Amino acid sequence: MATRARNRRGEGARLRDEILTAATRLLEETGSEEAVTLRAVARGVGISAPSIYAHFPDRSAIVEAVVDQAFTDFTAAIAAGVGTASDPVERLRGGCAAYLDFADRHRNRYRLLFERRDLIPGRQMTQVQRDSFAILVDALQACIDADRSTSRDAFGDASAMWTALHGYAVLHVGLPGFPWPPEPDMLDRIVYGLGHISPR
Repeated sequence: MATRARNRRGEGARLRDEILTAATRLLEETGSEEAVTLRAVARGVGISAPSIYAHFPDRSAIVEAVVDQAFTDFTAAIAAGVGTASDPVERLRGGCAAYLDFADRHRNRYRLLFERRDLIPGRQMTQVQRDSFAILVDALQACIDADRSTSRDAFGDASAMWTALHGYAVLHVGLPGFPWPPEPDMLDRIVYGLGHISPR
């Protein structure tokens, strides 16, 4: 194990970030949250396992922080996809396209967001977890406000779109032999169909 240089006074936050980076890398490489152990994370950073306790009380706290960071990155990707286009439908489609792109490029991190083994039934989503969905709701509401969508329930229809996006992201990877339509066509079906939008 490579030995990490000690932080100077006031640089403790840097070690916390390095711990999260190492944990995220383990997840990306192995595809399993079980690989994120204190010993493995410590080895990746170049510190002793007990050094982690100054920043995280246990392994579960590290995984929670990795999930929150993944949701933050996920939300940022969707927000960037929505962008600043003048056409609200283009913004909605861009956000949905960014959703699928993140799920494809970061498959193991994406799986951790929604398929964790230790999810507690009834647990409320945190704000950072709600933000990504809120972007889709707001983007669809903008289409409604611009008379581009006939939806009467932005939240309900955005929920259906989210479900479809997640289903496609997972099934497209899990069933590569299925004769899937081209992704742009699937994206149009999700956006225009579930968003109640008529193509111009």
